[in-house]
Amino acid sequence: MQSSLEGNDNKPEVILSFYPEKMKEKNFLNDTIDIFRLKTNVGNPSVKMLDGVFKVHTSWEGCSAATIQGMTQVSITDNIWRAPIRISSFPHYVAIISFLIESWLKQDMQATDFVVGKFTIQMRPNDLYCCPIKKYEKDMNLNDKRLSYATLKTSRCFNKKYSETVWFYMNGNHDKVNSYIQTPQDAIALCAVLFSEVIRYPDMFFHNILLMQHLKSWEDFHDQHPMLTGGSWKGGSRNRGQVIVPEKVKQREVKNLVSYIKKIISHMENRGTICNRGIYPVV
Repeated sequence: MQSSLEGNDNKPEVILSFYPEKMKEKNFLNDTIDIFRLKTNVGNPSVKMLDGVFKVHTSWEGCSAATIQGMTQVSITDNIWRAPIRISSFPHYVAIISFLIESWLKQDMQATDFVVGKFTIQMRPNDLYCCPIKKYEKDMNLNDKRLSYATLKTSRCFNKKYSETVWFYMNGNHDKVNSYIQTPQDAIALCAVLFSEVIRYPDMFFHNILLMQHLKSWEDFHDQHPMLTGGSWKGGSRNRGQVIVPEKVKQREVKNLVSYIKKIISHMENRGTICNRGIYPVV
């Protein structure tokens, strides 16, 4: 990702861009600061940003689905609904997401199964809700109709290693995923974030990556994710070719972006990497 800061002395603005090639790097989750660059003509950007009011824009704002499609490097030629999907790499994940977003927009979605650890999770075509296939329901002691992302009780191991598990899954490292996914609830939590909410609101593809870099546990991720607080999509809908996002989801999204940029600037100040001209270079 790259950030550039623009604007005047009173209302600076940050523009956030995404560089997919950085996802291929081994230490991606630990190198957050080094994949950002901030440029500004503001005299004292750090003070303005940390203490003042500013706006955050993103390069995918209003065109996230198209941006994701432009990132795809793998063609989906087979019928993905013929067998459970097993993600093999980050480009494969991007291609699957792009295909499913397009299917949802065209109202051509079918029930979609994902292999997550030893479990198979199905995403329902009518509402994009993820639930375990029938043979695992007895392990959860609940009916999927009463299943709520907001109240999912995940295993201790998965909760602690949530972002790490997501990262391994997106890159097709199933040996690691298998060791962290302990219950059907764990698998559901992963699919909800990486599939359901991204298809419903493609901005979450990029938002997930931002949160992964600062939040490690499912508990923290769940508490700050715009779409996982329970009833987050009430009043929102998706018409063909159009996303109508509830205001509270937008507000939480912007709040997270502002918080994220502040952390970046604060960290860079502590490292002494802020230049006199107000340029934050990639290290």
